[in-house]
Amino acid sequence: MIHLEDVCKKFKIYNKPKDRVLEWMSLGKVKKHSEQWALKNIHLHVLKGESFGIIGLNGAGKSTLLKIITGTMAPSSGSLKLSGKVAALLELGTGFHPDLTGRENVKINGKLHGLNENEIAQKFEDIHNFSELGDYFDKPIRTYSTGMQVRLSFSLATSVDPDILIVDEALSVGDAYFQQKCMARMEEFKKNGKTILFVSHDLPLMKVFCNRLALLEHGHITKVGTPENVLDLYNAKLCNQSNSTSKLEPELNGTFRSGNKKAVIKKAEIYTKNQYNVTVLEAGELCTIKLEVLFLTEIENPTIGILIRDRLGYDIFGINTNLLSKQTGVFQKDEKVTFNFNLTMNLGAGDYTLTTAIHHDKTHIGENIEWVDRILSFKIVPRLDYNFFGVSLLKTEFSLERFS
Repeated sequence: MIHLEDVCKKFKIYNKPKDRVLEWMSLGKVKKHSEQWALKNIHLHVLKGESFGIIGLNGAGKSTLLKIITGTMAPSSGSLKLSGKVAALLELGTGFHPDLTGRENVKINGKLHGLNENEIAQKFEDIHNFSELGDYFDKPIRTYSTGMQVRLSFSLATSVDPDILIVDEALSVGDAYFQQKCMARMEEFKKNGKTILFVSHDLPLMKVFCNRLALLEHGHITKVGTPENVLDLYNAKLCNQSNSTSKLEPELNGTFRSGNKKAVIKKAEIYTKNQYNVTVLEAGELCTIKLEVLFLTEIENPTIGILIRDRLGYDIFGINTNLLSKQTGVFQKDEKVTFNFNLTMNLGAGDYTLTTAIHHDKTHIGENIEWVDRILSFKIVPRLDYNFFGVSLLKTEFSLERFS
């Protein structure tokens, strides 16, 4: 549905407005600009019916790439091919005239999408009802809040029955209720075989919603793959950027180990009451997760943490010594220590992985000492007296009250 081959985008940067005129008048003999490459050598292929996400830090080139795909900006070089009708939800207010009403803007944008008068009239009610704008539907766009603009933009973009829907971060400014409503409609699009190209900083949402992700860095696509693998790499690179001494090391199993190597996690094991180093546990079984750590320099009060993910890579449970209000103390160079987390595995039957971390404070963004994705895998098997469904067991009591 979407094919980009060697797409590049270059911007000319002028220090003063008059420099542009002087350069133009010189017929190219005088150069008064510097060049900034927003995108370089982009190769991207999104299949029909695929929900494809693009992630990256601010300034990576995500919005520029979407503008090229939607045709609102031309590439400097390379080729782009699209198959099917495209609807896009980009920057707020794009395509809307502030002095026209919501209804009038819908009519104009409907024609830009190739709809005739009758088709637009048939969609008015659906757009009005979904946006829930009420009387504001017939008031000028300039009187709308940002959330109201999102409501109208999304309602319009999804009502024209596109083959390709492109969404760029705009949903993040809407309220929780409307975000859920939008995601329900996008899930409906997925079921109907529509292609969705999605850009967001909401990483848990990207993990759940997308079939594949692309990581964009400084105008280059550095990785395309499953959401779990791409997000692991993104998380490691994020730590790498905020920690000048942090190093990123790909593991043989496709995961990543990152950190400044002031300490390293040598191994992780799960112990039960009668067994050690187990990989299979019963639901509700008490266990101890042991992390063996070697300190390569003196460290005071590091935070030690664990994160359990299910087979799809969704975060199920995470805890660390900072959240537990536990002081770990001072550790000397070359000291080897075992940290123990005692917990009850109140999890549903299935396959899980363990991720481990050493850092300071609540998260690893401030100083990432050691982060190891999926250091081990384990399985939870059902127990006869555990009657529940889902990924976790919450202790529940039930009572009933009758009123005469």
